[in-house]
Amino acid sequence: MKIITDNLDLIFRNILAVFTLFVLARLMGKKQISQLSFFDYVVGISIGSIAAAFSVDQNISYVHGILSLIIWALFSIAVAFMSLKNLKVRRLLEGVSTILIQNGKILEENLRKERFNINDLTEELRMKGVFDITDVEFALLETSGRVSVKLKSQKQSVTPSDLSIPTNYQGLSWNLIIDGEIIQKSLSDVKLNEGWLLDELNKKGISSAKEVLLASLNSEGDLYIALKDKTVKKKDSE
Repeated sequence: MKIITDNLDLIFRNILAVFTLFVLARLMGKKQISQLSFFDYVVGISIGSIAAAFSVDQNISYVHGILSLIIWALFSIAVAFMSLKNLKVRRLLEGVSTILIQNGKILEENLRKERFNINDLTEELRMKGVFDITDVEFALLETSGRVSVKLKSQKQSVTPSDLSIPTNYQGLSWNLIIDGEIIQKSLSDVKLNEGWLLDELNKKGISSAKEVLLASLNSEGDLYIALKDKTVKKKDSE
């Protein structure tokens, strides 16, 4: 009987930990799971460790486990708020960008300061599509750990504005159907209705939105449609 009770307690602890982490992650915002600063990284590791310990260690009470998670999350939220309001706090907790290449010259002292070697630098450049270091004017190590690169002017891609070529406005594309489900809010945002969408599908020989993997409308009014794999196979067999 004790084994069953212990197993049920373990299951409940894990479910509670996952649910709590999900709620706290939503409260802490998207930055906590995207471009991590050093402080964000420390908070994320700590919260994950606490949740893992709480999930399997029955000596940790429910109150202490959940309270610890909430305290760390609130601390992260408070620091994020202070960082928005105070530049000094932001620099103290998140740091500042470090210049690794300036005016085409590698700053070896800054590399050593950030424990960044030449191999790390060249790898980051290659990931940005830069395979010749002589093409680089500036390279900065951001607080998130990513490297930003500015190429020398003669190595930058030519844009339509450089050639005085007029271009049309290109806005966002709106997803109208995802996995067979019509997104009513998107239809409302583009001032269209479900009847119009179904008519467009019928014109292309599609009888139901359930057959569609993705349907999106761009700013020029072009409707892109991708059918589900099994639908395509069925049409091919016919």
